[in-house]
Amino acid sequence: MAKVEPYTEHWGREGFYGDGINVLRAQHVPDFLRVSGPHAPHRFNIADVNLADRADAGALPTPVMLSRTGAQLCVSVRERPMPFVIANVEADEVHFIQQGEVRFATAYGNITGGAGDFVFIPRAVPYRIETERGPTLSLIVETPGATKFAAAPQFEPQIESAVIESRPAQSVETTVLLKSFDGVTRYVKPYDPFAMVSVSGGNNPVWKINLKNIPVNEAGHPRQFAASPNNDELFYTLSARRRRRPPMHYNADYDEMIFYFTGPGAYGAVKEPGTLTWVPKGVPHHGPTEDVPEGYLAWMLESRPTLRLSDAGQKVAQLMETDLYGPHPSGRR
Repeated sequence: MAKVEPYTEHWGREGFYGDGINVLRAQHVPDFLRVSGPHAPHRFNIADVNLADRADAGALPTPVMLSRTGAQLCVSVRERPMPFVIANVEADEVHFIQQGEVRFATAYGNITGGAGDFVFIPRAVPYRIETERGPTLSLIVETPGATKFAAAPQFEPQIESAVIESRPAQSVETTVLLKSFDGVTRYVKPYDPFAMVSVSGGNNPVWKINLKNIPVNEAGHPRQFAASPNNDELFYTLSARRRRRPPMHYNADYDEMIFYFTGPGAYGAVKEPGTLTWVPKGVPHHGPTEDVPEGYLAWMLESRPTLRLSDAGQKVAQLMETDLYGPHPSGRR
């Protein structure tokens, strides 16, 4: 009988950068037969979510994952321009464009996001999605803390800021929505809130970066490119790269969400663009190899606040095994 090599297991704090321990196990720890309860790994495609803003221009994006601290993930498939201006007074918003083209008109200029772009809209910045080249599909990460680009000496970021244009004040009645934890407050303004004479100083808070322009780190951990204060939310590129498969591991402090943007290569059992995988903190997982010759583009969000599937997310999510990240044999929860 062939000898079975032991599995390496890693338990770590603070994501990839805290204390940890490595041990050898005779068994594949991530395997499980059945599970009940909310703290279980799942996967779903964001295109499968029933989205209100597909047909209703006045609807807001649909939450698919929520936390007690206010961090959440939403999905939008807006087909028509917003009939209002909106500002999130609780959180920064990071819009990842999976499909189509989305134009943001903001109080600090205009910026257009295409497939693969992260568009950063900070807290309390009024904006309106004016035009799109459809069909569109976006995943929106809301972080209670200010999300900033994580500067790294190894590469020069190709960041593009919103384009500011002078616009004369107009007496145009405009509805402005302020989104807060307990709902939406609606103001009716007597003027265009985007009218501007000029910029007198400071840095533009609205910007974007494309996933393909964030180089991978071939030597070690995935490359981080953005983070919120106290590292409560961390953004990484997890695109194909030449490295060994990671060991079985426990992430003691972060939920891990991996979003598969595009192929042609597959990330283990994940090959459909728009697929989101979620492994809650403390759940042992292995994860597929990232050394895929065909290449693929993906990114990872680590969330210190524990996340839960919303009602809309539960309706489309499948229980997931944590070896190659395919659907678990025991079926949907």
